[in-house]
Amino acid sequence: MRTVRFRISPTIPRHSLLPGFLKRSRVVKTLRYTALSVFGLPFIPIYRQPLGRALKRALGMLLAGEIKKPAMLLLGTLNYTVYYALWVRHPWGEAKIRSKVETSNLRTLDIAFIVGSTGSASPEDVEVTLESIRTQDFQGLVSHVAVMDPALPPLAFRPNEVVPEGSEFVCFLQAGDRLTPDAISRVAACIDGYPKFKLIYSDHDYLIKGKHRCFAEFKPDWNYELSLARFYLQTPVFFSAASLEKLGFSALSEPCSLPEVVFTIYENHGSESIAHIPAILCHRPYSRREDCGGELEIYGKAVAAHLARRGELARIERSREATRGLSVHFPPAPDRPLVSIIIPTRNRADLLRNCIESIEARTAYDHYEILVIDNGSDEAQTLDYFREVGSRGVRVIPDPSPFNFSAINNRAAEHARGQYLAFLNNDIEVITPEWLGEMLGLAARPGIGAVGARLWYPNDRLQHAGVILVGGVAGHAHKFLPRGLPGYCDRAVLLQEFSAVTAACMVIRKASFVDVGGFDPDLAVAFNDVDLCLRLKAAGYRNVWTPAAELYHHESLSRGNDTAPDKIERFRRECAYMRERWGDFLRNDPAYSPNLAWDNYDFSLSWERPKF
Repeated sequence: MRTVRFRISPTIPRHSLLPGFLKRSRVVKTLRYTALSVFGLPFIPIYRQPLGRALKRALGMLLAGEIKKPAMLLLGTLNYTVYYALWVRHPWGEAKIRSKVETSNLRTLDIAFIVGSTGSASPEDVEVTLESIRTQDFQGLVSHVAVMDPALPPLAFRPNEVVPEGSEFVCFLQAGDRLTPDAISRVAACIDGYPKFKLIYSDHDYLIKGKHRCFAEFKPDWNYELSLARFYLQTPVFFSAASLEKLGFSALSEPCSLPEVVFTIYENHGSESIAHIPAILCHRPYSRREDCGGELEIYGKAVAAHLARRGELARIERSREATRGLSVHFPPAPDRPLVSIIIPTRNRADLLRNCIESIEARTAYDHYEILVIDNGSDEAQTLDYFREVGSRGVRVIPDPSPFNFSAINNRAAEHARGQYLAFLNNDIEVITPEWLGEMLGLAARPGIGAVGARLWYPNDRLQHAGVILVGGVAGHAHKFLPRGLPGYCDRAVLLQEFSAVTAACMVIRKASFVDVGGFDPDLAVAFNDVDLCLRLKAAGYRNVWTPAAELYHHESLSRGNDTAPDKIERFRRECAYMRERWGDFLRNDPAYSPNLAWDNYDFSLSWERPKF
C-alpha cells in the first residue's frame, strides 16, 4: 500500500512524559473544549439538526440511568460539528495543510465522470455535482460526464455505456456530491507521483443546508478487513480506465456495483495499487449520512461474492452496533486445530482462578490446552491452586526468572503443543463464548498475523479496540469509550486491520510467531506486543482486531502501577528503544489519519502542527 502524504517540513514531537501528560490530562482537555465551545457559540444554531438528534439520544440515555455515555455522545457531536467548523479555519487545520501540497507536472488528465442518481436524488443534486466538476482549478482536465438512470440500484453503473475510448481515469460520484475546487489537482499529483495506481480514494465531509461543513470522515489507508465490514471508501472513487477494460468491466452489458469493482481491483492488483489521499476532496449532503440502508444491502452482497471468489467461508450479517456496517465472522477450520492458551502469572490466585474458570465455563471452542507459566509464585494459596488445576489437565510450568514478559512468553511458546498460540494475561475474564473461535477463524486466514480482541474494563468502558501509533509510541484506540457507543465512523465496533493489537489477549499462528522471532526480550514490560505486531507487518502479515471476541481486563492488577522511579526509567528506555527502531512508522500509522489528534486516542481533531 502506497500512501500519498502531504509534503510538509518535518517536526519531531517532544517525548517528555510531563508535556505529554499535560496534553492528555482531563483538566487541560476540559479547558480546551470549554474555550472551543465559547468560540463556537455562533455555529451552534447552524447545527441544530445533528445537535438536536444527539441531545434527544442523550436524554434517553439519562432516563435509562446512564451518566457518562450521554456526555461523550454530546461531546463527540460537538467535536464534528461546531469544533470542526473552527478546525477548517484553524492555522494548522485544513487551510494550512492544503497550501503545502505540491502541484502536479501533468498537463492534461482525461476523466470520465459517472454520476449515480438514485430515486431520492433531485435534479438540483445532479446539477450541484456537475457544477463542482465544471469549476475545477486543474486547467488540463478533459471531462466526460454521464448521469446514471435513477432506476438503477445505489452505487451501480454500466461502464460500457459511459466510459469513452481514450479516458485515463473513471470517477464515480453520487448526485449531490461536491468536489472541492482542487480535487482533480490533488488526484493529478497522486497519479504523477505514482502512475501505477489503479484506484484512488479520499476523505470527505458532509454539508448541512448545502454550505455548513460537519462530520468529516478521515479514513485510514487501504484497510482490507475494514472494507469487508463497511464501505468506508464512499465517493468519489477514481479508477484506472485501462484496468477496468483489462478486468472486463468495459464489456459488461449488465450494471455492476462500485464495491464489486473495488474488490475486483484488489483481487487482481493487490493493496499496492490502491492510493489514499488524506484530505477532504468531496462534500456530501448531510441527509446521506444516515440514509444508507440500500447501499448496505448491496455492499453485503459484494462482500459475500468477493469472499466466495477467494474460497473463504464467512457469515455476514448486518451489524447490531454500527449504523452503516456489517458483522463478518470466519468460522474455525474444520480440522479444529489445537490452541495453546498461555497465561503468565505470579501469585494472585484469585485473578488466575477467575481467568481459568471463565475460560473453562464460557469457551465454546473446546480444542485447547492451558499453560500457566509460574513466574516465582510463593503464596501458599496460589501454590495450592496450581495443584488443583494441574489435576484437571492444566499444565503449570515453573519459570522463576526475573520478570520479563517477552522472555517468559517466548519460553512458554516452546512448550506449546498447539498450532496456534493464545496469549492471555492472568487478569482476563471471558465474556462471550465465541471469543476463541472468532479469533481462531481470523488467525487461520491467509496473510493474518496477530488477532486482537475487544477488551473491557469491569465498569464496561472500552480498554482495547486496537492499537494506534500515537502519543509518542502507541495507545489503545477509543480507550474509555462507554459500551453502546460505536466510536469514530463506527470503528470501535467493526472488524478491521490495525498496526498492532495488545498481547493481553492475542491469538497468532505458532509458525508465524516463530518466523519473526517471538517477543523482543529487550522490551521487558511495555510495547513488546506492539513491536511484535510491527515485525509481523514488516514481514507482510496483517494484524486484525475483532469486536466479536469480548473479554474483561482487570488491567495490571497483578503487577500494580508503574509509578516507582525505576519503573518510570525503564518505561523511558523502552519508549526510546521503540522510537529508534520504528520512528518513521510511528509517525505515519496507516490505520489512522494525519488529520486526527496525535496526543490522544479518541479520534478527535488534531489542533497541532502536523508531524509530517
